[in-house]
Amino acid sequence: MLNQTGQAIECIAITMAVYLTISLLISLLMNWYNRRVALVER
Repeated sequence: MLNQTGQAIECIAITMAVYLTISLLISLLMNWYNRRVALVER
């Protein structure tokens, strides 16, 4: 069984990876949406 610090670090790493993935996806979606809106405005 892992010690508590090892488990905590693993949980923090997983949380950070999930957060980074979600924020990257959101920024990509917003960039795509902004480009569509800009094209429509022109």
